[in-house]
Amino acid sequence: MIGQKNLINKINSISIDKFPRFIVLVGDKGSGKTTLSHLIADNLKAEFALSGIKVDEIREVINTAYTVRDKVVYCIKDADTMRNEAKNAMLKITEEPPANAYFIMTVQDDSSLLDTIKSRAFVMYMEPYTIDDLKEYYLANYTLADSDIDTVCDIASTPYEIDKLIEYGGDFIEYVSLVVDNIADVEPANAFMSSEKLALKKEEGYDLKLFFKVFCKICLDRILTDLGHYSGGVVVTTEYINKCGKLGVNKQQLYDSWVLSIREEWWV
Repeated sequence: MIGQKNLINKINSISIDKFPRFIVLVGDKGSGKTTLSHLIADNLKAEFALSGIKVDEIREVINTAYTVRDKVVYCIKDADTMRNEAKNAMLKITEEPPANAYFIMTVQDDSSLLDTIKSRAFVMYMEPYTIDDLKEYYLANYTLADSDIDTVCDIASTPYEIDKLIEYGGDFIEYVSLVVDNIADVEPANAFMSSEKLALKKEEGYDLKLFFKVFCKICLDRILTDLGHYSGGVVVTTEYINKCGKLGVNKQQLYDSWVLSIREEWWV
């Protein structure tokens, strides 16, 4: 696994007989939480099993966990949106841990957890990836020019974002550049329609957070030509990058709000 060296060392330092039965892994989308869960299973010499987050699925996993004879690591992936009934069902395994089962919940935001769950869990936070980590991941998976490496790694903060930027290709950069050039000058209706290539209400389309990050990158590259204009674009858009990570955010409303904010900033 690339990156997460301190976290991996921490995991490796825990003896198997004292390894926590219930872990919460917290980190951005695509930061490697599932990969790290596989690594934990390997360290424990345990089978790895993914679980859904519906209450019936959680109850089934818990019931099964009390009957397994060999070690199993159950990974409950993307548990941020788990309903309270399912969260409450998880409390059983914190009170009476199964003999051969380990549980890992992965979340982007640990504020979504019940306090009773969080207090009983061994919580670990994914580390930010360094530029060197990202370049190592890039070079291990792609063969493009050095200039592409620098551009992609300046924008991306996780391996997932590198994968998406490579998948999107130059068309994505051209699309965002077009928005930078025109968002403040076109009619309001056309400004809002600029979101039609983004995955806001549907799965297909460009990632909104990456759109904002590329928008900032383009503005930064242009700052020397108009410091006040483009630095203002970075300030406004950075706020929306942070909002993208909020649990349950309405992406269409977020984009529409950004359009109003960036047009107001650039009209001044």
